[in-house]
Amino acid sequence: MKRIDFLKQLIAGSALLFLPKQETAKQVNEIRLSSPYIAGFQHYHGSEIEALLRVNDMLSLKREPINPHDCYAVEVFWNDVKLGYPPREENKVIARMMDQGITVKAKIIKIKPEEHPYRRIKAEVFYWS
Repeated sequence: MKRIDFLKQLIAGSALLFLPKQETAKQVNEIRLSSPYIAGFQHYHGSEIEALLRVNDMLSLKREPINPHDCYAVEVFWNDVKLGYPPREENKVIARMMDQGITVKAKIIKIKPEEHPYRRIKAEVFYWS
């Protein structure tokens, strides 16, 4: 490296010391785990409150490890009303993350009242990193 180049870099680097500090916002990334339809919608209270549901409504998830049909079961709730479960094919990762204490959220991304009950409500399941 030439002496002049070294001096330029030294001066440029030193100038940075006198710049005011800027607060760096902590960047939060939403990471999508899956986009399942809500299984069991017709067996719980989904049809009773279907008219109240809106796209982008937040859903809460609760682990149900003692479920006799699926040890990876995750219940889906809207305002404390049980809507159903993510399908068995899509719940293992969600359940394992929840078992590790990671907060996993969901929101409604599609509502199709004319579809079969199994395909009426589609959710997006995600967590923040």
